[in-house]
Amino acid sequence: MCDPHWEGHGKAMAGQLGAPVRLLSELTHRDLADAEQVVVDADLRDMDSVGRLKHALDRVPAIKARTFLIDEGGSERLLRVQANALGATRHMVRKFALAELRREYSVTGRARRSAAAEAALRADTGGVSIADAERSLEVLFEGILSDAPMSMEAVSQAAAGVLASVKAVGADAWLASVRRHHEGTFQHCLLVTGVAAGFAKGAKLGGGQAAALMNAALLHDVGKAVIPRHILDKPGKLTPEEFEAVKLHPGAGFDYLSKHGTVSPLVLDAVRHHHEALDGSGYPDQLRGAEIGPLTRILTVCDIFAALIETRPYKETRTPHEAISMLVDMSISSKVDYAAVRTLGDSFGISLPAQFGDVVRGFAVTRPRG
Repeated sequence: MCDPHWEGHGKAMAGQLGAPVRLLSELTHRDLADAEQVVVDADLRDMDSVGRLKHALDRVPAIKARTFLIDEGGSERLLRVQANALGATRHMVRKFALAELRREYSVTGRARRSAAAEAALRADTGGVSIADAERSLEVLFEGILSDAPMSMEAVSQAAAGVLASVKAVGADAWLASVRRHHEGTFQHCLLVTGVAAGFAKGAKLGGGQAAALMNAALLHDVGKAVIPRHILDKPGKLTPEEFEAVKLHPGAGFDYLSKHGTVSPLVLDAVRHHHEALDGSGYPDQLRGAEIGPLTRILTVCDIFAALIETRPYKETRTPHEAISMLVDMSISSKVDYAAVRTLGDSFGISLPAQFGDVVRGFAVTRPRG
């Protein structure tokens, strides 16, 4: 909630966090009825704002977490006292608040695996490469939150390890190990990397092409570090505010990697545009057709396939056949590249017609349930 003095700041911050924002002058009891926590971005020197704020919060005493944003300076101590009088449970300096809240809500705050669980992962099929890739992701996610430099060499080593492991044990076995030991955003990132390795193996990509795809796969969702985990792991449809926040992740990842890493332009392009669609309906830049490069088209297909086969308690896990079927439908609807879908299908033992026209003229694949 914010007052007119900080309306622009409050709306910008809420947009980054996928949270609804309300002006104090427009606040209703219903707006706070289900709130578990509130962030107050108001001028505590304005008695009108303080009065409205007190009236609103007094009506909903069950809200336990009340974060007040304050300014540094000579009046900081008085502002903290005023915030405490209004029930503040903590204070944040306004100019640092977005970074602090992002770190607090990020998936980097997930519980770490126990030593026994780590040993079990490393002993499982492909487990060493999975654990190394996971650690690389953790470093990347922490790096974007702290605006720290990244090591492209370390990313490439982890990605190459996944490719070598998938070639040795097979994509299906490697992906099954990921699902046994991971969940949520980290499961998805690892599954995309394993699916990309399966694609590279099946397509017999050369060293440079395979490396670019593997690096892009491991890096593609680094921007999700700035999206609150309650949005990423939400069991159900996102609100408009939440979806707008999710749509920020390709750009956030691109900006971080452009600034801090020696990442190739092709990989950067794939990171930024892996949610674009051939018909121009994707994001963040609404590219269409030939504007979307080959590497990006492949990564998009791997990303969607991985999302369909991943395990989450609130959604049905699709089989590889069902996932390819849905991707075929998306290619018919001009969303994804059929050639990439066909190659991915071949990589997982699912044959599709060589020509896209054969699909459009009535080729039927096994339809998913539901």
